[in-house]
Amino acid sequence: MKKRPSFLCWQCERAFGQVVDMEGDPVLLLECPYCGAECKVDLAPYRQSVVEVVRDKKAGPSSIRYELPDKIKTTGPEDEAPT
Repeated sequence: MKKRPSFLCWQCERAFGQVVDMEGDPVLLLECPYCGAECKVDLAPYRQSVVEVVRDKKAGPSSIRYELPDKIKTTGPEDEAPT
C-alpha cells in the first residue's frame, strides 16, 4: 500500500511530500528535497491493527491501518522519534 504523506524536516522545518510503501518496517529513512538532510520517521505510533469480525464466522484477517497527522515530524538519523 503506497501513500504520499506530508513530512516536516527536522533540520530546515519545511514540509515535503513523498510516496512511501506503508507495508513492512514502520521506520522510514527519507531525504529532504530542500536541504538534503537525512530524515528518520517512525510510523509505529500511528499504526493500528484492525480485525474484521463477520457475523456467524470467526474473526477475519487483521489488517494494518495508519492514522496519520497532516504533517509527520521527522528526526535526525541517530535521534529518537518525537513524542
